Amino acid sequence: MLLMGDEMGKTQDGNNNTYCHDSPFNWLNWDLLEQNQAWFRFVKHCIAFRLAHPVLRNSEHFQNCDYLGVGFPDISWHGVKPWHADWSADSRVLAFMLCGRHAKGGRVKDNQIYVAMNMHYESLWFELPAPPVGTTWHVFANTGAQPPEDIHPPGQEPPSLPNHPYSLAIGVLLFYWLNKLS
Repeated sequence: MLLMGDEMGKTQDGNNNTYCHDSPFNWLNWDLLEQNQAWFRFVKHCIAFRLAHPVLRNSEHFQNCDYLGVGFPDISWHGVKPWHADWSADSRVLAFMLCGRHAKGGRVKDNQIYVAMNMHYESLWFELPAPPVGTTWHVFANTGAQPPEDIHPPGQEPPSLPNHPYSLAIGVLLFYWLNKLS
């Protein structure tokens, strides 16, 4: 959820109840847009990516199974290794893959989306699940990279290197692979 000004770095300094303040807490400082161009660009591309992928806008709950028989569950859980989620109390990693063929309960077809998050201060290497023959992962966002390589406009994402793990410390990786949508 985004509040007014989040896309340009506006803050209320932790105050979530500013309705009665006639102060900078409630004013929109348009200078922030120029000061925080990289953050604005990042948020803009995230919004466009979400709009481009119906699997990110499901109204149904995930079932963690392949209820359509397409070869992948609607959501699958991973760790630094594909298909091996670490649910231990010490884990600071969460990764998941959304199957685009399950978008909108199977009424719409979309791409696979893979998200890896590392909440640990140390870098970890993430291996991606193997895509089907003839497809490749594309890198949409890597918060470990410096702007402008941290995120790419939807439709202009570079392909990832085959069998190439990605290192990340405290951040998010987001990939997708192109399904044959016919």
